[in-house]
Amino acid sequence: MKTGLLSLLILITSFLPAHGQLNTDRVLTVGRNALYFEDYVLSIQYFNQVIRTKPYMAQPYLLRALAKYNLDDFEGAIADATLAIERNPFLPDAWEVRGVSRQCIGDNRSAITDYAGALQLLPHNRHLLFNMAIAQSESSDYEAADSTFAELIRLYPRFDNAYVGRAQLHLTRGDTLAANADLTRALEINANSSQALVMRSVITAQTGGDLHDALADMDQAIRLQPARTPLRINRAVIRYRLDDINGALEDFSHVIESDPMNTTALYNRALLRAELNDNDRALDDLNRVLAITPDDHRALYNRAVILAEKRDTDAALADADAVIAAYPDLDAAYSLRAHIHQLAGHTAQARNDSRKAQALMAAYKPAEKTDSGDSYTPADNVTARFTALLTQSTDSDTEPDQQFNNSSIRGRVQDHRGDGIDLQPIYTLSYYVEGTTAENNGMLDRTVYVRDVADINDARTLRYAVYMTNALPAFTRDEEINRHFESIQRYGSILSAPSPRAIDYFGRAMDYVTIRNYAAAIEDLNKALAVTPDFAMAYFLRSVARYRQLEARKGTTDEVNESVNEQTINAHNRIAVEMILSDLDRATEYSPSLAPAYFNRGTLLLQMHDYAGAIDAFNKAIEIDPTLAPAYFNRGYAHFSTGNRDAATADISRAGQLGIHTGYSLLKRMQRQ
Repeated sequence: MKTGLLSLLILITSFLPAHGQLNTDRVLTVGRNALYFEDYVLSIQYFNQVIRTKPYMAQPYLLRALAKYNLDDFEGAIADATLAIERNPFLPDAWEVRGVSRQCIGDNRSAITDYAGALQLLPHNRHLLFNMAIAQSESSDYEAADSTFAELIRLYPRFDNAYVGRAQLHLTRGDTLAANADLTRALEINANSSQALVMRSVITAQTGGDLHDALADMDQAIRLQPARTPLRINRAVIRYRLDDINGALEDFSHVIESDPMNTTALYNRALLRAELNDNDRALDDLNRVLAITPDDHRALYNRAVILAEKRDTDAALADADAVIAAYPDLDAAYSLRAHIHQLAGHTAQARNDSRKAQALMAAYKPAEKTDSGDSYTPADNVTARFTALLTQSTDSDTEPDQQFNNSSIRGRVQDHRGDGIDLQPIYTLSYYVEGTTAENNGMLDRTVYVRDVADINDARTLRYAVYMTNALPAFTRDEEINRHFESIQRYGSILSAPSPRAIDYFGRAMDYVTIRNYAAAIEDLNKALAVTPDFAMAYFLRSVARYRQLEARKGTTDEVNESVNEQTINAHNRIAVEMILSDLDRATEYSPSLAPAYFNRGTLLLQMHDYAGAIDAFNKAIEIDPTLAPAYFNRGYAHFSTGNRDAATADISRAGQLGIHTGYSLLKRMQRQ
């Protein structure tokens, strides 16, 4: 209790100006920074403070709702959005985040009401109409969904995802012809709509269409999303149906190479290998499946078949017994066990099992499928199900993604796709490294050795060890956040001395950067450099703070102040870029071997499409540190952007060798273009 109170007091005082009133605008700005950088737990602390001070304000409740939504705390997001709406019902983002959160917990009817509320404020908004149509469809109000999709398409006839969404609605109602027509229209608008390609491929394959057309669509979807394993598995099944057994094996093996625990791919490859009489390797695949899922009775059944062929009757009988124990009405299992008993010379047991199998087949009556879709009921053709290839669900590829008006609402599906190729992020000074702790020696694998940083750590002038890294984690525990607020408070006492040291201003700036308060960090670094003008790491850290501040401003300008003139924004951004580059120049002037500074310069220039300048900066970074993998990756991207494929391929390949595995995805993209 005392620790929590102390942290609260520190948080309050860190934002108190001289006259003693909390600067809520500044706290909201820092909270927005944290929200933009997906540091949701930290952002909530900032919004909490504004709410305690000014509980009548709607904005902090809205922002906290966004943070909670992105932490999957949908109930908390709904509660906060409701409080925001009570204070200001004219915030469309509050209606939207509440609607999306309600949709995520299955409360589609309430979500529809919220989307309607938002549409009163933003009539004809494309994203809101789309999400309302999806919610109407999910609540089985098909006529309303059809009407909303029709209105959406009337307003936005070239919005490809509207046709994909309506196609899903048609499929729900069993109208594959209408669904196929909408998907074809979506692909006329956007030939790279992977959802439309996958859905059309599935419809074609399942409705007796031309399998070559289904394969062509799935091929294109895989070119667009090479990391989506369900697509390769389902393409393999299409290839198998086209008698391309080698192509099917290639797809299954590709999936297994990237995901060794994928039991669907292992099981399917086992069946194909068995079909080719490659029984030893088929048995190995089934053993791997059963090591992961010991109760997979399909795998047990097929392993019994292979073991019987290998005359290992004891092991085969054990597997057959397990299948029959689980499915006592499965005639195929008794027939299989009869065969195994016959091989083992157990004539009486073989005769009994054979009679049992015949009796079950004679009593067999087809029955309707259950709502649960249970594939092991006696009424189904279970024999075929036990020996057929398995497909893998493509729901995330065939269900239309939600569309969001507010950029801070991140989709549940889009978060995990990872299909885009992102640049390697800039380096920064940090107390933390993603995926590691200060006690974990693995931290050094994600950091770069810099002599200036080592000198700071050796001098023990800061409260924590500093690392040069480009792999920053987000906070997950309040305790981690609170210790930096406490550290800021301690530095406040130290810096009140008559002759404050530059390293202490630097130390407090490190804490401010850690908690995303970039404006305060820059103020302290200005003071540090006034005391020690040749402090290379202060210039470097200030460049990072300014870069992060620029990023956050770009990401939130539309939401913060819609009246800001675009030319004014661009002018401010140009000034910010010049200041960042100036700081990096000063950092390398006083520390010429600072490879991360050259890397950061190259990355900033690359983002500005100054490819020649970026390549020069990356060249210098690599000259200093030939193992700096991110520099190879980003330089490769720069070469690729200028059409120099040979240089790009060499760089991306080198980045992959040094551990940046997304480089291989970029290589595949380069090869396709």
